[in-house]
Amino acid sequence: MRKTALKIIIAACLLTVLSGGLAGCGGKDVIKIGAPMPLTGPYASDGEQFQMALQMAIDEQNAQGGLLGKQLELVPGDVGALEAEKIKAVGEILSGEGVDLVLTGYADSGVDARVFGEYDMPYLHADAMSADTDVVASDLEKYGNVFQYCPSEVSYGYDAAENLFKVPAQMGWTEPNKKVAAIRADYSYNVLASDKFLELAKEKGYEVVVDEIVQFGTVEWGPILSKIQETQPAYVTFWILDPTDASRFIIQFTEKFGANGYNGLVYMQYTPNFPEFLTLAGEAGNGVIWSTSVGVVSPDAPEYAARWTEKFKVEPKSTYAYSVRDGFEIWVQAVEKAGCVDCYDKVNENIRTMTYQGFAGFYQFDPKDQQAKFGDEFIPTLWYQVQDGKHVIMGPAAHKQGDYQLPPWIK
Repeated sequence: MRKTALKIIIAACLLTVLSGGLAGCGGKDVIKIGAPMPLTGPYASDGEQFQMALQMAIDEQNAQGGLLGKQLELVPGDVGALEAEKIKAVGEILSGEGVDLVLTGYADSGVDARVFGEYDMPYLHADAMSADTDVVASDLEKYGNVFQYCPSEVSYGYDAAENLFKVPAQMGWTEPNKKVAAIRADYSYNVLASDKFLELAKEKGYEVVVDEIVQFGTVEWGPILSKIQETQPAYVTFWILDPTDASRFIIQFTEKFGANGYNGLVYMQYTPNFPEFLTLAGEAGNGVIWSTSVGVVSPDAPEYAARWTEKFKVEPKSTYAYSVRDGFEIWVQAVEKAGCVDCYDKVNENIRTMTYQGFAGFYQFDPKDQQAKFGDEFIPTLWYQVQDGKHVIMGPAAHKQGDYQLPPWIK
């Protein structure tokens, strides 16, 4: 592939010279893991979970003797609010550090695939973005080191159209009409998923009576709520990847409709999974339905959560606390099979052909674009309802924790 390995060695040696010596240039004593993460900005709470998951994984691996007899070290990089320039800068820093793996929960769409695809070491991410997988599919030879260990955002659209309209029967509620509202951010992650949902909803005979595309940071939801009040859709769907926006919306929704009631369901794509959503939304969050394709389905999850709690003195707050560990373990198994960490072609090929049973499901990468396959037999999309301030899994049936309850605004 590319000559990046040589560049990395040279860069590492130069850094060592600047720090006072040449020791270690002939062979790495420590395996460095680069992690581009949103440690500041609107997604920082997720980024914190990524970093905690990686540090715990590294500490536990080191306690077992390391990997191939060498200790592991985390090299974090802050990509902020997923700005392109920050991602590029972090890429340069991590390559200069001589990392043998780049791993994150998410670090943007398309930009990160192109940035880290310029190098040879594996890049594993769970951006859930077609913009990344399309880059890989466009040139599998050039971007053969880039793997998305979760399904893309469009899978949410398919899944929501398949399952949302089944909720009334499971809840014991009758939909009053076949009307749908969609509130979505002007961001490809949200637009592509909601476009597919609306397309399939129309095919099923539903009418889209509200379709609003907004910018992140919306403070006042009154005008859109007035449109919802006027049209009375049975399904209000929210596709905005910002927990502050989501919490403001549901608070204002319950304030507007709480007294007289509203005969409809509220569904949100992924966003309640952000750790701060429950805190920000408070009691207004109760009744919200949401889904995620980075859920937790393994029976080993409680034991992992106990180790996490013992280490950090707080329970895991996001499903990414688990799925990032899956990405780490996929790489570890690929390295162990290869018998070397910097033989990147071998390691990448091992990831490409791997099957792995993890916290989020059964991993197998699609050879067309190197994203994890989705579906109940692979990575299932989990459906939740917020009940009494907690996330409770409603489906699929194999992972169900409780039954749907009528939202408090349905009188």
